[in-house]
Amino acid sequence: MLKKLLFILFLKIGFLFNPALATADEVTEVVDDVAAKLVQQLPMDKKIALKSLSPDETGLPEDFLRKLTSDLEAALLTASDFEINLANRATMEDVWQEAVEFNNADFDELFKSANADVMLMMSPRAISTGVEIAITAYSLTGDDVGKTLASSGSVLLPIDLQANLGVDVNDLNKQMAQVLAEIEKVGQTGGLISRPNTYAEFYHNARLLQQRGEVDLAMRNYEQALAEGYLFVDPLLDLLDLANARYGEAGTKKYFEKKIKDNIPRELADLGSLALGSDPIALVQPILDGKIKYSPVLLFWLRLDIEVTLVVDKARYLAAKISSQDYKTGMFQSFYIDKIRGASVGAAAVNLFNYINEHGRNKVSRTTAVFDRVGPYSIGAKVQDYRPYVQKIEVRDSLDLGEPIILCGRIFEDTKNKCRELYAHVNQNSTGAGGYRIRNGRSMEWTAGMHCLDSITYTDINGFRTETQIFIDEVKFIPDHHKKSKGAKVGVLLSDYKKIVECAKEFYHSTK
Repeated sequence: MLKKLLFILFLKIGFLFNPALATADEVTEVVDDVAAKLVQQLPMDKKIALKSLSPDETGLPEDFLRKLTSDLEAALLTASDFEINLANRATMEDVWQEAVEFNNADFDELFKSANADVMLMMSPRAISTGVEIAITAYSLTGDDVGKTLASSGSVLLPIDLQANLGVDVNDLNKQMAQVLAEIEKVGQTGGLISRPNTYAEFYHNARLLQQRGEVDLAMRNYEQALAEGYLFVDPLLDLLDLANARYGEAGTKKYFEKKIKDNIPRELADLGSLALGSDPIALVQPILDGKIKYSPVLLFWLRLDIEVTLVVDKARYLAAKISSQDYKTGMFQSFYIDKIRGASVGAAAVNLFNYINEHGRNKVSRTTAVFDRVGPYSIGAKVQDYRPYVQKIEVRDSLDLGEPIILCGRIFEDTKNKCRELYAHVNQNSTGAGGYRIRNGRSMEWTAGMHCLDSITYTDINGFRTETQIFIDEVKFIPDHHKKSKGAKVGVLLSDYKKIVECAKEFYHSTK
């Protein structure tokens, strides 16, 4: 009978798969990764029941939740090499129903056989960039009943909610507005709620207990409110303040990592981590990739002390732009229960964006090159030889000089780049303006006769490998008829000069 039930169960998993619901490869990759991490934490000798929160609890379609639990079940089986003792409650309920309808099994016996030692609960939540899931394993037996055994943390499934699930992101904003209205209504009651059950009630109790100085009880209520999944900033920051008063700075970091971070939305987890001193560089690439759009995180990140390089400045521009737009539309303030507090914090976004837009490093020529004629003292050419060569390059960025610097150039008529590494013995001097000057030496002799510089690649001080175009500063030139004249002529021939300008196009800068 059990073999038959398992056969029916796996058939259902196959039929539930619907690639139209999401980008299958991306979602499968994320689910497989989550399963692989969970298997390392779960007890293989225990019976584990897998279940998802309901459509009413998540606001997500029932078919999608069934598919997601089935996909996770298959991923867990594969990751454990089919050693995990797993029962998918969502599909088991269907199997039980069919078994009863066709009178081929005793329902009570089936229910009894499904008892489990561990409950693996999946909590999906719709956000603007997809569906965020958090999977937590709880002990159901023994002395550890209710204890958390494993957690995936918050993981994002990149799904277009409107196109694939018919979920309107605006509805999420309406839900937050409804919570705010409920908070205002609950606040009129005055006293503590004896049996809090909603976000508004937990938050109301937390505020009252905080005012009374009952720190531990206030923290418990903030924890419960945050676990409801709404993206309000105030409860998180207030909880961290209380934790700092209760446990100190080091204790608060441990408390947040072990008890809070994995039970709250990813956006709030990012904000809490930054507030507690996590490395802001870790968010640079996600910001550039458009994976972080929650403006309270972006604005907090912008105000941290970070070594500004070309890559960081690009991220700063995007973060400031999103934060500024959200503030102007009121979206930023909507993430605060206390709107005055939100407006006060968010006002800085506009000024930051205007400053970065006007003075950011992206608005300044990042790397410039100066051409000169070949000198006999440089590569042994005769004084009459006026072939252009690269005399110096100025990289206006903070470089890691321990990593290779690659220069790519070509002769005007060529289409194929020639790239060489600028070795450490090249004379490198700080420009005094947040950059480095690389002067001519044996490492750049190969540029003689070139007209085009296509790119330079280096590693910045934050560890980002960066490739940029090269701006050409205006250089002195001499008429072609002076080619054979003797004397110390400085510059390149007019004909070569025109080729350099033509090849550089928008990357030519006139210094007149």
